[in-house]
Amino acid sequence: MNEKLEMAKNSLYNANEIKDIKENPVVESVLLAPIKAIPVLGDLIDSSTNKLLNDFQQKKEQELLDVILQDDHSITSEMVNDVEFIINFARAKEAVQRLATTDKVEYFGNLIRNGYLQGKHIDGSIFDEYIHILNTMSYREIQYLVEYKKYCEDSSKRGKSTKHINGRTYSNKYESFCNEYSKQIKVSPGEVDYVFLHIKQTGFIEEEFETESGDVDENDNTFDSLDVESKGYYITKEFLDFYEMVLKRNENNG
Repeated sequence: MNEKLEMAKNSLYNANEIKDIKENPVVESVLLAPIKAIPVLGDLIDSSTNKLLNDFQQKKEQELLDVILQDDHSITSEMVNDVEFIINFARAKEAVQRLATTDKVEYFGNLIRNGYLQGKHIDGSIFDEYIHILNTMSYREIQYLVEYKKYCEDSSKRGKSTKHINGRTYSNKYESFCNEYSKQIKVSPGEVDYVFLHIKQTGFIEEEFETESGDVDENDNTFDSLDVESKGYYITKEFLDFYEMVLKRNENNG
């Protein structure tokens, strides 16, 4: 194997390796200290808990490395020996350490891998935005969006009314998606709609409106609100870009 590549891999691994749990400031101060301060609960935290947390952290971080180092022959020393990459890799590593589950680990790996190690160099501001999104969006919200994207695309393949305008995916089948997907995951349609209401804050979806006479021009803000009704959401170009960078490989592998 290429010697420079091997050095790059070792550098990544060494930067990501966790020391003894009691020397790990993230786990000790962020995870254990608040619990230890609680009467009764603090007394129950023992060395076996430390071992479980240590193993869990190592599992998450190894999964992160596994994603980053897929097709590792494409990684060069120039990609790794970059200040921005090193800093943002450390940020992704820290974010993974703080995860309570492993659900989103692969997304952080995809962000590093596709943003820096696949012949691309992600804009720093976009990286900031994407890592913030991954830190704040729940795994459930992400999955709902991915499933809605699939539903819109499947509707288009079936000849139903899905259209693409300026990079946006429009579909007037949001209600039917809520009904079908809610049955699939065994929740109410209202709960699916509630999740999408929160997702709207990301800018990844926007509401579609219609009046009694038909669709509303998205550039026309003069309509009478009494005659306007929301008919669901369309997926924005911003989500499609995020999907390509952060989610697509996860879906293809999973």
